[in-house]
Amino acid sequence: MRQNLFIVGLVVGAVCVLPSAGLDAAGNNPVLKEIQNTEEYFPDEIGSVWRYRGRTHTDTIERLAEVTFSNEVSAIGTTNIKGETVKIFRETNQANKGPTDGFFRRDKTGITYYGSQPTTPFEQQLVPYRVLAFPLVMNGIFRQLEKRAVDMQVDLDGDGRHERADVVADVRVVAHMPVTVPAGTFDDAVQIDAAMTIVISLTKERRVITSRDRITSWFARGVGLVKYVEEIEAPPVLETRGEVTYVSEELESYALKGTLEGRL
Repeated sequence: MRQNLFIVGLVVGAVCVLPSAGLDAAGNNPVLKEIQNTEEYFPDEIGSVWRYRGRTHTDTIERLAEVTFSNEVSAIGTTNIKGETVKIFRETNQANKGPTDGFFRRDKTGITYYGSQPTTPFEQQLVPYRVLAFPLVMNGIFRQLEKRAVDMQVDLDGDGRHERADVVADVRVVAHMPVTVPAGTFDDAVQIDAAMTIVISLTKERRVITSRDRITSWFARGVGLVKYVEEIEAPPVLETRGEVTYVSEELESYALKGTLEGRL
């Protein structure tokens, strides 16, 4: 289980849950197929470790040099947030941006995200929210998040006033397929596409700018996240130019609590 599937970089590492295709839809629509034992794609046993190798580069006027990085994710324990027991996932270098802790709760109904540390005032107004509803449904689309006029707690255009933003995030189960990464070939994997759009209202000139985050992830049964590719569009503000950042990570090795280790 990894927070990269769900969270836009602007929000921090990161995304009311209204599944538009769920159990009833699967029963009434032959195109939609329920994925059995969904929770097996998102192991969260404390003591488990996943090691990734990643790449990132940013395009502005010209492409900046690609950077490689490593990242280790560990399920280190539990804590209590808003009266709920949540699990802590510690990352050493998430998307090459340094260490972070993500807080998640998995139960029979799905996975809920409770935020991260370090965090931002903006993210704190969005969490907690459901990132996946169980069981997963092939071709099902889930509305993870929809909030309007969120105070970003930051002045982007230099007029001394906070900007506000409308945030919408959706996730779709796209395919059931094999995937090959440095840790090996996993025949039983699901591809999940997620997208978050943040429409920001600039108070100085009364115009809007849009930030978009798109991420495609592959989760293997009994292993968890084995690969993701992400594209983050940051719009121009004032004199700054817009930019697009690309990030990817692939699983190199893993050690799940109570199971055999993957490739080292």
